[in-house]
Amino acid sequence: MRRWSLLLVLALLSSGCALQRQVPGTSLAWDARRGELAAIDAWDLRGRIAVKSGDSGGQGRIDWQQRDADAWLKVSGPFGLGAWEIRFNEREIVVTDGKGEVTASYSGPDAADRFLRGQLGWSFPAVSARYWLLGIPAPGLPYREQYDDAGWLVAIEQQGWSVRYDGFSEREMHWLPRKISVENDSGRLRLVMDDFSTTIADSP
Repeated sequence: MRRWSLLLVLALLSSGCALQRQVPGTSLAWDARRGELAAIDAWDLRGRIAVKSGDSGGQGRIDWQQRDADAWLKVSGPFGLGAWEIRFNEREIVVTDGKGEVTASYSGPDAADRFLRGQLGWSFPAVSARYWLLGIPAPGLPYREQYDDAGWLVAIEQQGWSVRYDGFSEREMHWLPRKISVENDSGRLRLVMDDFSTTIADSP
């Protein structure tokens, strides 16, 4: 009995170790990486964006600065409306045009979602996107992760959206996504990260 008990304990320990997925080529577990990135409260992103909904869509560029819960975006091109500057958090969103004039302002817990629904025709969880861009699920909500045979994270399923990752790059000691595709039956958004920094720059 003691021998079988020992074998059972060893088997359980082995299976627990096997569940600790590692970032390929490193000693870092995905769980540890998720915790590290969730603790980052400031980052800057510059890249290219493409949006598609039904037969319509467009491409453009995006600059995104995240400072804790507050986000500042400069988006040009994809909606056919020139350049926008968008500031939002969980409570409000303010949109200005290229001339600096306020063109939209919403308040309330779903302010960003309501604005995007009005522009795109479908709702998008903008607040959760700040985590998806880092390659981690939004905290406090159910999610499912998928990994490829080599051990890389390839998708997060959350809030009815599929967030797919096409490769990671090591930037400032963090493994961050290179390309992201976020889609569901309503539409699709794709991002290519040209520059992704967790070094804090001055906000505009």
